[in-house]
Amino acid sequence: MRGLMKTARGTGNLEIREVDNPRPGVNEVLVEVAAAGICGSDIHIKHDRSFYTPPVILGHEYSGTVVEIGSGVQDIEVGERVVSPATAYCGRCYQCKTGHMNRCTAQGKRILGVSQANGAFAKYLTVPEYIVHKVPEGVSMEEAALAEPTACIVHAVAERTSICPGDTVVVQGPGTMGLLAVQVAKAMGAGKVIVSGVSSDRWRLDVAEKTGADLTLDVQAEADAVEVVREHTGGLGADAVIEASGACVACSQALDFVKVAGHISLVGVRGQPMEIDLDPMIDKELTMTGTWGTLPSSWVTTLRLLSSRKIDVSPLITHRISLDEWEKGFELMETQQAIKVLFADLE
Repeated sequence: MRGLMKTARGTGNLEIREVDNPRPGVNEVLVEVAAAGICGSDIHIKHDRSFYTPPVILGHEYSGTVVEIGSGVQDIEVGERVVSPATAYCGRCYQCKTGHMNRCTAQGKRILGVSQANGAFAKYLTVPEYIVHKVPEGVSMEEAALAEPTACIVHAVAERTSICPGDTVVVQGPGTMGLLAVQVAKAMGAGKVIVSGVSSDRWRLDVAEKTGADLTLDVQAEADAVEVVREHTGGLGADAVIEASGACVACSQALDFVKVAGHISLVGVRGQPMEIDLDPMIDKELTMTGTWGTLPSSWVTTLRLLSSRKIDVSPLITHRISLDEWEKGFELMETQQAIKVLFADLE
């Protein structure tokens, strides 16, 4: 089979290579990939700005059909549609035993498309049965391919951010994660969701309005964006702010957007040090959380949300391309001309 592989360390070093078809080992399933999305972390790996162990076929946002099962597999059958998280956690380390499987510290752990395990930018991949989730009826394979980023947002917003019915939530950044956060916040009962971005985000802010945002805010065009948020919250500020842009300036602005005793959830990764005045954390008696990846519970909730149509991820799929067009797909993501690019032809 062919796969898009990071062949060596350094910027670039991406190419399609022929590799042997994988076979499932004990307690593993072989999945034929139906669709796979390009993630920001794939871009970081391309530019050598993220952890990975080459050579490795990239891709961890995927959906597919089980075409073979290894010995010991009990609950998954050939023909079932499945998705899974990227990390095969060990279940034995301190983090796993205390419920933080997303932060498993096992040496040599398998991370699809990153380390010790080829990923989904190929026709087939093997996955341990215990991390697999079945795709509910009525959810398309393209929609299911967005389950992984959705589960990340479910973990950050539904599991770690206190949002009560009627709350006002500000989401900073209308990228994939921010747009998913809009819908998850709404599903949690948020009464009003305000999405902020910069002028170049205008088309993505339009998508935000179509997928549940009550107000969009161009922070470069507004003379006082903080005042706009206060006007829409009776002068109080947002109950919760979800920082999904990864911009350093947005972190400081989040402290201004949020109300006294409010909450800030950090989702976007900055990738560089920053200076920030944290005194508002004390003055306003705020709480702040950061999250990484997903828990098994995140996937259960995500698939329920997709199945029930409480959230709709299809408007976020802006491009569908073949694996041979991978350079175009990466360019679209890097230049912010796309929200989510899917490889839909992995032959």
